[in-house]
Amino acid sequence: DIIRIETVAMKFGRFDFAAFALFMAYAACSLAVPVVLVELARDLDFALESGGMSKGGALQLGRSIPMVAAMLCSGFVAARFGLRRTLGAAALLMSAGIILAALSPWYGMLFLVLILSGFGEGWVEGLGTPLVQELHVNDEPGRYINFTHAFWSIGIFLLVPVIGLLLWLGVSWRLVVVGVGVLTLAPAAMLLLPGRIRLERLEGSGS
Repeated sequence: DIIRIETVAMKFGRFDFAAFALFMAYAACSLAVPVVLVELARDLDFALESGGMSKGGALQLGRSIPMVAAMLCSGFVAARFGLRRTLGAAALLMSAGIILAALSPWYGMLFLVLILSGFGEGWVEGLGTPLVQELHVNDEPGRYINFTHAFWSIGIFLLVPVIGLLLWLGVSWRLVVVGVGVLTLAPAAMLLLPGRIRLERLEGSGS
């Protein structure tokens, strides 16, 4: 017997490209501060001690708690405001948090603004996959989900060497982190700006 497997070409629209950019931005925002942590600690004058409750570890904790909280409430928020708007807001929160982190003059402010980024990351974590599934609900969504998830890894692959190179060249960590935040505005615009096609199932009950 011969088993024939026919594969239909994948088709992408505006919101697919927004999802690709969103996953890359998520990866960049989650890693930007850890990658520049040595320079950041030197600039803000705090020690990087060993142990999870040092100031460096506390930054990660301060980001993780709101991230988990956002994941838990993400379904309720998306049901009210829609996947598109909620994920657009998530990108704005990540962008605002990471830009304000770059502008922080002291540790306390850095800790607080990373909470914003954590909320945005939690919504991306909780709603990014459902967005792709809704976009391709009738067209083998698993293929599109796997393809989109790859952009998280692409974001990490691109971010770490690029930031390392920029720091090695003497570029300020603040400029590097601001650049990450500015780039995160791209998926926000793609998700929030009006377009020709409006998908009702992405809009939520508050439309």
